[in-house]
Amino acid sequence: MEGIINYITTHQFTAGVCGFVAIIIIFFLLKKFVKLALVFILALIIFIGYLFFTDPSLTLKDLKGTMKKAKEETGTIVEKGRGAYDSVKGIYKKGEKLVTKDVDKMVGEDKQSTKDK
Repeated sequence: MEGIINYITTHQFTAGVCGFVAIIIIFFLLKKFVKLALVFILALIIFIGYLFFTDPSLTLKDLKGTMKKAKEETGTIVEKGRGAYDSVKGIYKKGEKLVTKDVDKMVGEDKQSTKDK
Protein backbone atom coordinates (compact mmCIF):
# COMPACT_ATOMS: atom_id res chain seq x y z
CA MET A 1 0.00 0.00 0.00
CA GLU A 2 2.84 2.39 0.84
CA GLY A 3 4.39 1.65 -2.52
CA ILE A 4 1.24 2.73 -4.32
CA ILE A 5 1.01 5.95 -2.29
CA ASN A 6 4.70 6.72 -2.90
CA TYR A 7 4.28 6.11 -6.64
CA ILE A 8 1.26 8.41 -6.86
CA THR A 9 2.93 11.17 -4.83
CA THR A 10 6.11 11.08 -6.90
CA HIS A 11 4.31 11.01 -10.27
CA GLN A 12 1.94 13.98 -10.43
CA PHE A 13 0.48 12.88 -13.75
CA THR A 14 -0.72 9.65 -12.15
CA ALA A 15 -2.24 11.61 -9.26
CA GLY A 16 -4.04 13.84 -11.76
CA VAL A 17 -5.40 10.85 -13.67
CA CYS A 18 -6.60 9.24 -10.41
CA GLY A 19 -8.30 12.50 -9.39
CA PHE A 20 -9.96 12.80 -12.81
CA VAL A 21 -11.22 9.21 -12.65
CA ALA A 22 -12.60 9.83 -9.13
CA ILE A 23 -14.45 12.94 -10.35
CA ILE A 24 -15.91 11.02 -13.31
CA ILE A 25 -17.09 8.19 -11.03
CA ILE A 26 -18.75 10.66 -8.63
CA PHE A 27 -20.39 12.46 -11.57
CA PHE A 28 -21.92 9.25 -12.91
CA LEU A 29 -23.16 8.20 -9.46
CA LEU A 30 -24.87 11.57 -8.96
CA LYS A 31 -26.27 11.38 -12.47
CA LYS A 32 -27.96 8.07 -11.61
CA PHE A 33 -29.49 9.59 -8.45
CA VAL A 34 -30.86 12.51 -10.48
CA LYS A 35 -32.36 10.08 -12.99
CA LEU A 36 -33.95 8.09 -10.16
CA ALA A 37 -35.46 11.26 -8.68
CA LEU A 38 -36.85 12.29 -12.07
CA VAL A 39 -38.40 8.87 -12.60
CA PHE A 40 -39.98 9.06 -9.14
CA ILE A 41 -41.41 12.53 -9.85
CA LEU A 42 -42.74 11.33 -13.21
CA ALA A 43 -44.42 8.33 -11.54
CA LEU A 44 -46.00 10.66 -8.97
CA ILE A 45 -47.34 12.95 -11.72
CA ILE A 46 -48.76 9.95 -13.60
CA PHE A 47 -50.43 8.68 -10.41
CA ILE A 48 -52.02 12.06 -9.67
CA GLY A 49 -53.17 12.29 -13.30
CA TYR A 50 -54.72 8.83 -13.04
CA LEU A 51 -56.55 9.82 -9.86
CA PHE A 52 -57.80 13.01 -11.50
CA PHE A 53 -59.08 11.25 -14.63
CA THR A 54 -60.79 8.45 -12.70
CA ASP A 55 -62.50 10.90 -10.33
CA PRO A 56 -62.69 14.46 -11.71
CA SER A 57 -64.30 15.71 -8.52
CA LEU A 58 -61.01 15.14 -6.78
CA THR A 59 -59.61 18.45 -5.55
CA LEU A 60 -56.38 19.64 -3.99
CA LYS A 61 -58.10 19.70 -0.60
CA ASP A 62 -58.79 15.99 -0.93
CA LEU A 63 -55.16 15.36 -1.87
CA LYS A 64 -53.93 17.46 1.06
CA GLY A 65 -56.26 15.58 3.41
CA THR A 66 -55.02 12.27 2.08
CA MET A 67 -51.40 13.35 2.48
CA LYS A 68 -52.08 14.55 6.04
CA LYS A 69 -53.77 11.26 6.92
CA ALA A 70 -50.87 9.29 5.42
CA LYS A 71 -48.39 11.37 7.44
CA GLU A 72 -50.31 10.73 10.67
CA GLU A 73 -50.58 7.01 9.99
CA THR A 74 -46.89 6.86 9.19
CA GLY A 75 -46.15 8.57 12.51
CA THR A 76 -48.13 5.99 14.46
CA ILE A 77 -46.44 3.14 12.61
CA VAL A 78 -43.02 4.64 13.35
CA GLU A 79 -43.90 4.92 17.04
CA LYS A 80 -45.00 1.27 17.12
CA GLY A 81 -41.76 0.31 15.40
CA ARG A 82 -39.73 2.24 17.96
CA GLY A 83 -41.56 0.46 20.77
CA ALA A 84 -40.85 -2.92 19.19
CA TYR A 85 -37.20 -1.96 18.67
CA ASP A 86 -36.83 -0.90 22.30
CA SER A 87 -38.36 -4.13 23.59
CA VAL A 88 -36.13 -6.26 21.34
CA LYS A 89 -33.12 -4.20 22.42
CA GLY A 90 -33.99 -4.89 26.08
CA ILE A 91 -34.26 -8.62 25.41
CA TYR A 92 -30.92 -8.52 23.59
CA LYS A 93 -29.23 -6.75 26.51
CA LYS A 94 -30.58 -9.35 28.98
CA GLY A 95 -29.37 -12.19 26.76
CA GLU A 96 -26.00 -10.52 26.30
CA LYS A 97 -25.54 -10.25 30.08
CA LEU A 98 -26.41 -13.92 30.57
CA VAL A 99 -24.14 -15.11 27.77
CA THR A 100 -21.27 -12.86 28.89
CA LYS A 101 -21.57 -14.17 32.45
CA ASP A 102 -21.54 -17.79 31.21
CA VAL A 103 -18.60 -17.18 28.87
CA ASP A 104 -16.62 -15.43 31.62
CA LYS A 105 -17.35 -18.37 33.89
CA MET A 106 -16.15 -20.87 31.26
CA VAL A 107 -13.05 -18.83 30.46
CA GLY A 108 -12.25 -18.62 34.17
CA GLU A 109 -12.62 -22.39 34.51
CA ASP A 110 -10.43 -22.89 31.43
CA LYS A 111 -7.71 -20.62 32.84
CA GLN A 112 -7.86 -22.45 36.13
CA SER A 113 -7.55 -25.85 34.44
CA THR A 114 -4.53 -24.72 32.39
CA LYS A 115 -2.85 -23.40 35.55
CA ASP A 116 -3.41 -26.76 37.24
CA LYS A 117 -1.67 -28.59 34.39
